[in-house]
Parts: sequence; structure tokens; C-alpha cells
Amino acid sequence: MTTLHEINQKARQALLTTLGPVDYTRYQQQFSQGAGDYTAERQQRTATTTEVIQQVSALKAAGHLVSPPNATVLIVESNS
Repeated sequence: MTTLHEINQKARQALLTTLGPVDYTRYQQQFSQGAGDYTAERQQRTATTTEVIQQVSALKAAGHLVSPPNATVLIVESNS
């Protein structure tokens, strides 16, 4: 039985032969692993969004923000 590593080697070689070195490199670049900590970044964005919603709600409650005429107002419920 062919191992997964051997299959990947054959696939890379077939792509390299078919596409040539430049297009093969371009093809491989689209599968970049990326960098960073998605979970931490998402939690930070969520915290920031929650803070903004709270600030806007406070401004609206204090009468500093008035809805434009004929505007549809969304009510956002906070889980915190």
C-alpha cells in the first residue's frame, strides 16, 4: 500500500511537471498556513464590539444620539 507521504510526493511532482516551477509555486502559495492566534484575536474583536455597543447604548440613553426620522431601530441584547 502506498503511504500518504508517497502520494503527496507524487502529487507534488506531477504538479511541478505539469505547471512548471513558477506556476507550481503560485499554486502552493494559496495554501499558506497563516500566522497568529485566531481565537485570541476573535475574543479581542468580540470584547471591543461589546464595548462599542455599550458606549453607543449609554450615549443613546443619555439623549446624545437620536435616531434619524424613518429609521428602523435594532435592539441588541447583550449576553453580559
